[in-house]
Amino acid sequence: MDISLIDEKWHVRAFEDDHCHELTSPPRRLMHRSHNRFFKNEACKILIDDLSKIGMKPAGVKMAINVTCKGTNVALTTNQVVSHLRKKRGNNMGKEGVLVAEYFQKKRSEDPNFQFVMELDINGNLRSMFWADSWAREAYLKFSDVIVFDVTYRTNMFKMPFAPFTGVNHHCQSTLFGCALLADEKEETFTWLFQQWLQCMFGKAPGCIITDMDGAMRNAIQTVFPDIRHMFCSWHIHKHLVEHVPTMRETDSEFYKNYKKWFYTRQIHDSELKWKELVEKYKINENGWLAKMWELRSHWVPAYFRDTVTARMTSSGRSESINAFFDGYVNMNTTLKEFVDQYDRALEFRRKAESQEDFRSKTTKAVLISRFKLEEEASKCYIKTMFDRFQTRSGNGARSCMMILKKV
Repeated sequence: MDISLIDEKWHVRAFEDDHCHELTSPPRRLMHRSHNRFFKNEACKILIDDLSKIGMKPAGVKMAINVTCKGTNVALTTNQVVSHLRKKRGNNMGKEGVLVAEYFQKKRSEDPNFQFVMELDINGNLRSMFWADSWAREAYLKFSDVIVFDVTYRTNMFKMPFAPFTGVNHHCQSTLFGCALLADEKEETFTWLFQQWLQCMFGKAPGCIITDMDGAMRNAIQTVFPDIRHMFCSWHIHKHLVEHVPTMRETDSEFYKNYKKWFYTRQIHDSELKWKELVEKYKINENGWLAKMWELRSHWVPAYFRDTVTARMTSSGRSESINAFFDGYVNMNTTLKEFVDQYDRALEFRRKAESQEDFRSKTTKAVLISRFKLEEEASKCYIKTMFDRFQTRSGNGARSCMMILKKV
């Protein structure tokens, strides 16, 4: 039927009385959009929400509802479940975004150096957000040599990746230099975040950044931080090595031994020579995983990081420990506003631990274990944590010297 509005009246311009499709049998009639209305029923929406909250995926939700409500003309599809959840998330995201923005505004009134940025979509709904307080910004100016960036944590009801910028302070404790909740893990999202973070941190880029091998993340880092050292997490490298080279390991028991000799070579020139030896000996396929990783060697081979301060960090373990710490404060049903609240509580707890270490260093007198003047001077310069490490190393060195002198 073709209908037009003419002179404030509706007119039927054309009418075709033939069906535009074959007649559907009764069992299949619910598949038509015009007949399948159960997913719009309030009871169905509540069921979808409840099952989704306990972690059930859309396909599982569909199956559970169709089986449970069998015989009630139900024909729920996975797409309908996804559509409802997406619409609900959009509605809730808008409300949550307003609450979080109000909370951040209050934080800024209490802390003038508090910074936050919220990215919105074309409909005005929240996509991503980044925030950092004055403590994080001041700490970054002191400890910006190396940071760890990881986005594997998703504990919130919107399943937004949690992206903390993690470093290490003077007590060798993990410390946060701001964090974000992201809409996705695409290159443009990472680029937006890194640009906002760099601006927040006074335009000062870190000396080194440690991440996993994600290509989108790598491209974004190259765009925003073209001059810094980008290191891949050693744990991820080893995991992929075990997965991709099982045949070499099985056919030659010496492979790992030779691999380690190459991997731990100290000089770049020697590393490249030993790599050629590996390629020739094990016939490494130029299209294989190892060959592709060789093209990215400046991101993970130790010889390329001899001149880089890494604070003894080679993996994303610092960031993962931060994630594990937050497990006691948030869960998969946590709203954005609750997440930000709990984040602040968890952060306060960590910073109290740092303050306690500061107090211990200022009020505790170092116990010397030798009569060397060097140790006495070091006790005046180092904080307690670092002096303990110095004592361990210097003590081992002193004992070695004494044993050599006795032999002489």
